[in-house]
Amino acid sequence: MARRLKITFSRDFDSFTNINKVQYSAAVPYGNFFLIESLLSQLKMCEYFSSSFVSHDPHITVPTAVMYIKAMLYQRIIQPDSKLAIQEWFPLTPLHHLLGTETLDMQSLYRNLEVLQDNCSVVEQYLYDMAVKRFSQNDKELYYDLTSSYFEGCRCIIADYGYSRDKRKDRKQIVIGLVTTSDGFPVKCKVYPGNRVDKTTVKEVLAELKKKFSIEEIIFVGDRGMLTADNISAIEELKQKYIMALPRSWSKKFIKDSVIDEQTMRKIKEDLYAEFIPCSENQRLLLCLNTQKREEDRKYRAFCIQSIKEDLDKLNNSLGKNKSIATRDEAMKKAGMILKQNFARKYFKVETVDSPKNPLGFEIYYELKTAKIKSDEKLDGTFVIQSNEKDYDDEKLIKTYKNLSKVENAFKVLKNDLDIRPINHRKKIRVEGHVYICVLSYFITTVIEYIAMKKKLNKSARKILRQLSQISLIEINLPDGQKKYSITTVQKEHKKILNAYKIKRVEVPGVM
Repeated sequence: MARRLKITFSRDFDSFTNINKVQYSAAVPYGNFFLIESLLSQLKMCEYFSSSFVSHDPHITVPTAVMYIKAMLYQRIIQPDSKLAIQEWFPLTPLHHLLGTETLDMQSLYRNLEVLQDNCSVVEQYLYDMAVKRFSQNDKELYYDLTSSYFEGCRCIIADYGYSRDKRKDRKQIVIGLVTTSDGFPVKCKVYPGNRVDKTTVKEVLAELKKKFSIEEIIFVGDRGMLTADNISAIEELKQKYIMALPRSWSKKFIKDSVIDEQTMRKIKEDLYAEFIPCSENQRLLLCLNTQKREEDRKYRAFCIQSIKEDLDKLNNSLGKNKSIATRDEAMKKAGMILKQNFARKYFKVETVDSPKNPLGFEIYYELKTAKIKSDEKLDGTFVIQSNEKDYDDEKLIKTYKNLSKVENAFKVLKNDLDIRPINHRKKIRVEGHVYICVLSYFITTVIEYIAMKKKLNKSARKILRQLSQISLIEINLPDGQKKYSITTVQKEHKKILNAYKIKRVEVPGVM
């Protein structure tokens, strides 16, 4: 009743309207859509694409392409699903108001992925300009990492078997390389065949960054898998800088004769210590020790070793009782299964020995490789950063390297919040278009979270969108045949969020 009275006395309705004959035909989430619409307008994304895109498809104009790309962005951010599902989702949203169309054609959706991929260079220029000029990102420090995404039941020329970060060795995949700023803004994306090795992509990406964005000097920040002699040579040939962590096997070589003691190292912050160690003239090596992580590593190792001991002891006690084990080979096979499931297997030497006490005539014997354990304990809680950047002190090197987690977080958002996987497209160009839709969607969520952080909202993009979805758009049919729209009450918490994004009023379709 209160809602009807509010409508009755609204300035948008005739005072003689019989409120009892008013019909409320639909209500859909609106506040979350309106936030994205407002950000797209503020960032001038669609205007930029409309003025810069080129369509080589005679059936798709640039305005149509931009509209469909916008529709796919909304879906990917708010309700990530397949392109096929967008047609079922569309009527349950206010998108026909925001896009100016009543329907979306399925074939056009796929074709517009191709238009997007054709214009990926324009997209990357837009992302770079926004990051650097609008959000004041430092383009000197750029972060690079790769992930993989698998396919479901389809064929694609670039899909192949390779190292799967999704733990899906049974599926063909693609490899995705992403370059971001220190705050996680994406500036470049590359799609590789599924069997591409991480370390082979560095030179190509760095050369493209330098050429495309005309950056004089880049500090290339990458993970352990990127650090190879060839990559270091390639980076230095391009007269660029790098900051990377040494692989664990390399770290041993450099610190095997060192005494790692936090008492002799410089304290960076609580539980974190560092010291430079000798190396070649053109390189710098920074040994870092996290004392909290050291304790965690040691506790975990002890737990895993004890777990293997208990399982091997149980296996021994079962010999002669378990009918499925009659021979030494069968016993060792069971022991192998125990070891295979535990990272601490490398610390064990396991064999069978003669035993007159056991009915089978043998038992399992194991011993710990104590020298191996002591060698690995030395590395507990440590990591070594290698760089040719001579102007950064120890604290700056650590901070810069640690920011690589922003790329790792980008992949988590792409996979979990934006559902980039599994991929169902067959054409290479559509696969790449799909990836770019996800990257653009990630850019919008990054903007939402960046502004939220600056305005101290202390909320994730996902939570902000979920809260704003409580603002619904109501479709109202009047007795005289007119159709009006209204929104549910904007609560105090909603207003606080909207103000952070410079939105003074949630505009209603038809009365804007």
